[in-house]
Amino acid sequence: MLVKRVVAVVLVTLASVAPSQAQSFGRNRVRYENFDFQILQTPHFDIYYDSSDREAVVQAGRLAERWYDRLSRSLDHTFTERQPIVLYASHAQFTQTNVVPNRLGDGIGGVTEHEKGRVVLPFAAGLGETDHVLGHELVHAFQRDILKRGGRPMSTLPLWFVEGMAEYLSVGTIDTNTAMWLRDSVEQDSLPRLDQLDDPSFFPYRYGQALWVYLATRFGDDVVAKSLRSKAPGGAIGVLVAVTGVDATSLSSAWHEFIRGAVARPQRGSPETSAATVFGGTSAAPATSAVTVLGGKSADSRLSVGPTLSPDGKAIAFFSDRSQYSIDMVVADTRTGVVRRKVVKTEGDAHFESIQFIDSAGAWSPDGRRLAMAALSGGAPVLTILNAASGRVERELSLRYADQVFSPTWSPDGRRIAFSVLHNGFRDLDVIDLETATVRSLTSDAFADLHPAWSPDGRTIAFSTDRFTSSLETLTFGEFRLASIDVESGRISELPSIPHAKNIDPHWTQDGDSLYFVSDGDGTNNVYRVVLADGSIFRVTDVSTGVSGITALSPALAVAGSANQLAFSVYRHGAYEIHVVDATDGSRLLPTSAVADTVTPPAATPPERMVTGAVSPPTFGLQDGSQFTSKPYRPRLSLDRVVQPYLTAGGGGHGSALHGGVGLSFGDMLGDQKVQTALQVGKSRDDFAYQVSYLNMRSRWNWGVFTSQVPWLTGSTISHGTLGEPEVVRETDVRREVHRRIHGAAVYPFSSAKRLELSGGLQAIGLGSQTITSAYSGFTGRLMNQTTVNNPADPTLWLGESHAALVYDTATFGPTSPILGRRYRFAVAPTLGALTFTTVTSDYRQYWMPVRPFTVAIRVMQLGRYGTDAADGRLLPLVWTIRDIVRGYGDLGTGPSSLGALSASRMLVGNGEIRFPIAGLFSHESPFGGLPIEGLAFTDVGRFWMPDRLRGAPSVLRSVGTGVRINAAGMIFELDAVHRFDAARGWTFSFNLRPGF
Repeated sequence: MLVKRVVAVVLVTLASVAPSQAQSFGRNRVRYENFDFQILQTPHFDIYYDSSDREAVVQAGRLAERWYDRLSRSLDHTFTERQPIVLYASHAQFTQTNVVPNRLGDGIGGVTEHEKGRVVLPFAAGLGETDHVLGHELVHAFQRDILKRGGRPMSTLPLWFVEGMAEYLSVGTIDTNTAMWLRDSVEQDSLPRLDQLDDPSFFPYRYGQALWVYLATRFGDDVVAKSLRSKAPGGAIGVLVAVTGVDATSLSSAWHEFIRGAVARPQRGSPETSAATVFGGTSAAPATSAVTVLGGKSADSRLSVGPTLSPDGKAIAFFSDRSQYSIDMVVADTRTGVVRRKVVKTEGDAHFESIQFIDSAGAWSPDGRRLAMAALSGGAPVLTILNAASGRVERELSLRYADQVFSPTWSPDGRRIAFSVLHNGFRDLDVIDLETATVRSLTSDAFADLHPAWSPDGRTIAFSTDRFTSSLETLTFGEFRLASIDVESGRISELPSIPHAKNIDPHWTQDGDSLYFVSDGDGTNNVYRVVLADGSIFRVTDVSTGVSGITALSPALAVAGSANQLAFSVYRHGAYEIHVVDATDGSRLLPTSAVADTVTPPAATPPERMVTGAVSPPTFGLQDGSQFTSKPYRPRLSLDRVVQPYLTAGGGGHGSALHGGVGLSFGDMLGDQKVQTALQVGKSRDDFAYQVSYLNMRSRWNWGVFTSQVPWLTGSTISHGTLGEPEVVRETDVRREVHRRIHGAAVYPFSSAKRLELSGGLQAIGLGSQTITSAYSGFTGRLMNQTTVNNPADPTLWLGESHAALVYDTATFGPTSPILGRRYRFAVAPTLGALTFTTVTSDYRQYWMPVRPFTVAIRVMQLGRYGTDAADGRLLPLVWTIRDIVRGYGDLGTGPSSLGALSASRMLVGNGEIRFPIAGLFSHESPFGGLPIEGLAFTDVGRFWMPDRLRGAPSVLRSVGTGVRINAAGMIFELDAVHRFDAARGWTFSFNLRPGF
């Protein structure tokens, strides 16, 4: 007798069956705040915003309308529909958006999604930077609209094409930050050819921007619009060749020559400096002389930023990616560069949602025993005070009135901390009393105030601001200059600065007579010192690439006055490293009168043609905002996307099969409500399957309802007779089940790592069967006769179901599987009604890296049904494929012991793996050496509790083996050589499509 189990083609997962967080594991996006969304309507835009941010949003509306006129003229294009913009008061709120399904990291300043063309962004570090980001994202909105009308999706164009174009149009010429990257490539003789720009090692924003500046300079500004509309073959490079009439090789060569001229530095003498300690590199050398560093090629770190020196100059704290898997705060010895400890470790720790490493730096207390750090925790900005020796959190001050805080600075008596705060879209200065935890605002206006530094006498705070060069009336944003504020009276005074240049990140000398700061006075960021009494300015460093943090306004400088030391981050060889130098040696006086004479525009371009992108006179297209109106937001569902339809066909012992399906997804403008549908049809009504879900994610509680119908087919076949006889009869008993469900589900995330899942509902199982009798010729195999008898249907089974789960996940992912952290899921699901049982899940996973880059991964999972009907054959399997549980054993009836395993009522599984990046074993550039291929050695064991009808089937399955996982454009393939110890023993090959457990 041949027994065969067949599963019908069922509904492909085109729609979620519950809120997205309820799907096994995964980090949570937590909606900490309940927003009161309004819509600001301008002539061309609908701006969705929280009502408390209206003052700043009106200014953003004026910026948007100005950009619309600029880009319409530059790209010769107008919108036929109103453009939606979703605007948040801060990056912390931006990460809570439901418009974008993915979690948004610190480095993402804005998004333009392609389903509804929504531009989503937070207010940045001042209205000037917000203006830049908004312009950049609106370029994407124009690109999307132009390409859509031309019948092409944006996904067909590479990042350097679309992102570089957006940077060019929103910035104009080559700015200081881009020039820094380009100058570094020139010095290393590593400028990319056009055909190399797809390589992720070449940042598409910077190199793409430089390319479009060159193209516009040589061929005219209309080269951008022509390129967007061109349908020339050969991809993006083919478009450029067609539009310019110049071959790719010649374009590359001419572009390189343009860059060398554009970023050339003026010749000058270099100040001498004492020996410097370089963090993130390989050698100690003067900061302003030639330094041999590994950069991103062979150093342990490509990102060492945000330095702060201890008062005695013996230790330095900074943010580092030395672990290669997370950004941490570390403390190092300034003399040797040896890292003493991680004081803040983010990998596997869900306490901090962000440590603000891009826009902030830490600060030592005056006694050198503690460190203050700005962070986000529990959805709120916090000032965290750490023990510098142990990393223990001594105190955490929650500042829920604010949206984000940055750059703390201690008062000399250690009783107060001043910081920069982002609140309702504006960047100001506040101070907190550590004894009473009371906060006082020092500034409160629409100007951007950054990088506070407390004076040695405790009376004033120096900071950087655009208030002296900006106009809110015309929305012009000038350079940042130095200023001071009297802490008691609040009186603000302008301090001497380099004119027509950026002046940021001030730090006091010990005597309080001077300030060190970072400026791009000649187009390159360097450290300067200003004597406050007479305004004399001294150049302290002469770094050829630039003294800079990650962005143009990131803090990059630290001073230990009593130790007479400076520390600053430098971009060199494709990496950010930190140099520590003597604070006084090698300085060169720049008289105030000479400063203005030597200042040149930050980006010098060759004289053929000056380009400005879409930037034009500030009054062009500017509106005063008086005609803007607001109305409450009322969510309405509209089509988001159509999931790719599918069609499958097949045949077998139970007859031919034909199935087709499609999915539709609907959502509101803010993504808070979603309706997802999926439909499958076949040759008969028994093949009909559907799934419909409604999700509501407007608050911290995410909830939804869903209904589905899934057909399930099983069968057994008995043959009478053998070949050579006149007739062979085959009797097939086919059992059809139709599972219909309606459920409600809710998810409450406690944090980004932990959540509670709840669900409950009804399930009806319709049962039917038929007997197919087929008569074949024993000589020819020809079908001679076939009859089908529909048997009386069994009563429908009605089940009441419920489910509760506690889920935790801090896993850090490599390209193919988790490599660090912990995961667990504990769940219980009682079922009552026609069948009574309880499903219990205990799933624990842990990932260690005892020796980099090798990961040890373990999983212990217990999954079982308990109760009177736990082994009822009418229930769906606990798992759909056994190869996810014990590798080497088949699934869906195609391999040994799959029948028993899929029919088990309980199972206990243990898995162990050693994972390692194959290319990363031979490269120090990155953990995976640029190739997302992971090698593994594994052992699997499973104990299965079988139903009585399968008595004798193997209850223990074991295997060991080795294999690889490959990430191919997001699809993860696992190929294994497996040795099986049970059922069909020996070696076999296994294939799976999944990430590692």
